[in-house]
Amino acid sequence: MTTTHLVHNHRTQSLFLIEKIKYANSISDLSNLRDEKETIFQALVESGVSAEIHGQVMSMIMDAFNRRIIQLTEEVLGPPPCDYAWMVAGSHARNEVHMLSDQDNALVLAEDATEDDRFYFAYFAMRVCNGLAAVGYPLCTGKYMAATGKWNQNVGRWKDYYTKWVASPEYNKLLSISVFMEIRCVYGNAELVDTLQNHLHETIHANPRFIPALTRDAIETSPPLGIFNSLVLEKSGDNTKSLNIKKFALNLIIDLARIYSLSAGGSLTGTEERFRYAVEQGTLSQNSCDNIIGAYRFLMQVRFRHQLNSQLRGDSPDNNIRPDEFSSFERKHLKEAFKIISELQDVAKLKFMNGF
Repeated sequence: MTTTHLVHNHRTQSLFLIEKIKYANSISDLSNLRDEKETIFQALVESGVSAEIHGQVMSMIMDAFNRRIIQLTEEVLGPPPCDYAWMVAGSHARNEVHMLSDQDNALVLAEDATEDDRFYFAYFAMRVCNGLAAVGYPLCTGKYMAATGKWNQNVGRWKDYYTKWVASPEYNKLLSISVFMEIRCVYGNAELVDTLQNHLHETIHANPRFIPALTRDAIETSPPLGIFNSLVLEKSGDNTKSLNIKKFALNLIIDLARIYSLSAGGSLTGTEERFRYAVEQGTLSQNSCDNIIGAYRFLMQVRFRHQLNSQLRGDSPDNNIRPDEFSSFERKHLKEAFKIISELQDVAKLKFMNGF
């Protein structure tokens, strides 16, 4: 079978599941579909499709669960009292959903939302977030969810947040904006989210200190490669002698993609498409783009395979991989991937920090 056939088969499988989600009549019915979602994840990993395709398929499924739970919630609480948008962020907004993706979501309410309206949406958000947890998308440990009052606001307050975050990029504000840098409307009035995205890009353009601050934050963490080309492992805690592939590799690539795209005025959200956009705009060479996307795809496959093996053993999937799980081939390519990340971090520092 060709890659095209595999992609078609996985999309067909996911469309069947999405149809079932669409017509489910309760959270209980939706929860019964969790196994089918996991079966599709397994098939995607085993077929070796690209990280980009994998993320898109799993994101389509997560979108469908979000929409149906919102519709069921509206049926219980009654029609919403004003315009709103259910906004997703993080890996979900980037269309890069995987087995460990938790909820990163928010509510954007119409500017004229009243206190009574906010009362309705507080209950609304709580029910939707708990519904998502029931179907296999865990509550966000950092509480970046619509059920948290701070992330359930009218469009004017959201604009204020972005203005503040970009103008004063201290650590805690960078943390918030890194979550809500990529946003996407999955239900409701998409114009409310479009307004926020436009405001974000205008604000970044007007604040030349922001990209250097974002770059400084992104290069503080280095890939786990020692001076003698050995893998550097965790030295303490529950995951001693393991490698956290998310924290020390994948997040670094996602951060670099964000910086290169935003510095060129891009509004794309996907990691790979951001690098390709940077090439089109002349801020990244084709060779560097090919190398970093190759590294990203390889690391994602290693991560997916680790998560699938954990799942098949009956363990809880995570991002902490022990060296004995790597073949000699994987070790060699991991080291190459880490070198590529490190080199692009060095280039980004020279290009964007400007003595910051």
